[in-house]
Amino acid sequence: MTDLRISRPSLPGPAERVTLPGRAPDGTPPVARDAPPPAASIEALRIGFAMARARVMRRPTALTALLGAALVVVAGLVERRVGSAGAVDRALAAAFNLVVPLASFAIAAEAIGRENLRDAVWSAARYGVARREVALGAIGAAVAVSAPLSALYAALAVLVAHGQGNPALAGDLLTSAWVAALAAAAYTAWFALGATFGRRGGGRWAPLLADFVIGGSTGLAGALLPRANAASLLGGAAPLGMTQASSSAILAASALVLAGIAALRCRE
Repeated sequence: MTDLRISRPSLPGPAERVTLPGRAPDGTPPVARDAPPPAASIEALRIGFAMARARVMRRPTALTALLGAALVVVAGLVERRVGSAGAVDRALAAAFNLVVPLASFAIAAEAIGRENLRDAVWSAARYGVARREVALGAIGAAVAVSAPLSALYAALAVLVAHGQGNPALAGDLLTSAWVAALAAAAYTAWFALGATFGRRGGGRWAPLLADFVIGGSTGLAGALLPRANAASLLGGAAPLGMTQASSSAILAASALVLAGIAALRCRE
């Protein structure tokens, strides 16, 4: 019988069948037996910032910004019709007491997806980046939106309500804008910390309600919450008789320390 040999030209020869890692230059790379190193902190922060920014830059935030601006303009026009004397102070009080905290609250909620901050950053943290650093980046994105937006609200209040007999416009604009930005940063950090409590971050309502109820007092609560400290920087009564420099320091410290605590609560 004729010996029939089956030809399989598509199969490689024995010398070409390299399947073990590292046996040839074009072979499979060595198998990694150790866990990959964690991503650099700056990358985790960048990822958290990008995630939150994508959540914030949507229609709800635009509607919030427009609604806040409309309230500021209406309040400024009303106060100017009442009387030019003190109109700027009253318009700023309306902006700082209502628009700035509510806008900061809405932006913070959007940045973390209206859920617990720890859960909001898990979608990125599960791929190997530190959850606390992703959370810190997300808080930074919320501050990066709420602070300049609040500064614009304050400047708009001054522009609308300013009239004869008021101080120099440029000075009022500059002072009110930086105070509003600092207050918004403190508010956002408070809301971010609150969002680490509760199944869906419902704890963020606690600092908002506390600020509305007791935040304007001149006692200890006023010294800790943003409302009274911002009012002090605008020329109002200072909590605990503190200087304006102390109120500035408390607002700045609140923004930094509370954001750090919120991030630490999100650690693995």
